[in-house]
Amino acid sequence: MPTHYVDSDGHVMERVDEIAERIGRVHRIEGEINPRRMVPSLDRFHTPRLQRRTPGTFDPSIGPEQWMEFLGKTGLEYSVLYPTEGLAYGQIAFPHWAAAYARGYNDWLYEKYLQFSPRLKGVALIPMQDVSSAVAELRRAVRELGMLGAMLPSNGLRLHLGAKEYWPVYEEAEKLGCALAVHGGCYGDLGFNSFGVFPATRALGMPFPLAVAATGMIVEGMLDRFPRLRVGFLEGGTAWIPLVIDRLEREMEYGGLRLQRRPEEYFRSGQIFVGCEGNEKALAYAIERVGPEPFMFASDFPHEISLGNCMEEINEILERADLNRAHKAAILGDNARRFYKI
Repeated sequence: MPTHYVDSDGHVMERVDEIAERIGRVHRIEGEINPRRMVPSLDRFHTPRLQRRTPGTFDPSIGPEQWMEFLGKTGLEYSVLYPTEGLAYGQIAFPHWAAAYARGYNDWLYEKYLQFSPRLKGVALIPMQDVSSAVAELRRAVRELGMLGAMLPSNGLRLHLGAKEYWPVYEEAEKLGCALAVHGGCYGDLGFNSFGVFPATRALGMPFPLAVAATGMIVEGMLDRFPRLRVGFLEGGTAWIPLVIDRLEREMEYGGLRLQRRPEEYFRSGQIFVGCEGNEKALAYAIERVGPEPFMFASDFPHEISLGNCMEEINEILERADLNRAHKAAILGDNARRFYKI
């Protein structure tokens, strides 16, 4: 029986051949399709891989049927689906290919998952490499395909996400009333490339780009210019939030930084939402700083979470003694419903 819980961040395992069929022949060259990927690698670590993954995770055979099994086991009412390979789409160099891939992926997600069950919700890719194309694809994805919004790459674009070049996208999202979400997972050129231990790269590579993106949106005035825009920051935890607030507060006091609001107020405004993990100790302190309203449960299925341990993250939140009942209800469902307008 479904609960009112909402998974704010799950993942699909893309099928290269199926997406290629939807892109069309104009963007192809003769020969075989690369069976591995159509976008650049996430970083220099993900391929090749010699280490075994936890059984059941990152299973390429996961499809909508397994997703419905996951929802059944967890009691989740909805899950909002993000890409896997597509997390790196910000690194695509050619704008025309970014636009073609985004359209092909969005059509595939709609046909494969969204039409399979109304409990599977979609977030589009939009080609931020070409802002006018991104605006058009966002409009199409929301109005024609029923997407809840679009994903913004945390890394790889020419400019930070607060830059005025991208403001037409934010203007369109505000008009549409849809969500935009910055998703971690692409670690190249962040200063962690020379680490010889991949988990260390991932540990820092997830939250740092989110901090950069949020800071850019705050200090460039984007969140003030578009006060009804809702922006999510996913899969980087919550510990970066006090860091950003405290560093910006210090710059306002000593460094001449001028903002229309105190840094903390941007996180309390209802504009910013943040995916959280059940076992992170920083969550309670983040709630103390900015309240419970920004934070959303995220399963990350089928990445680190499998059908075998699918209740782990939910139970970690339910069993926490440092969160009250209202906090848990907000995190497990209410906040995601507000963010995505489900």
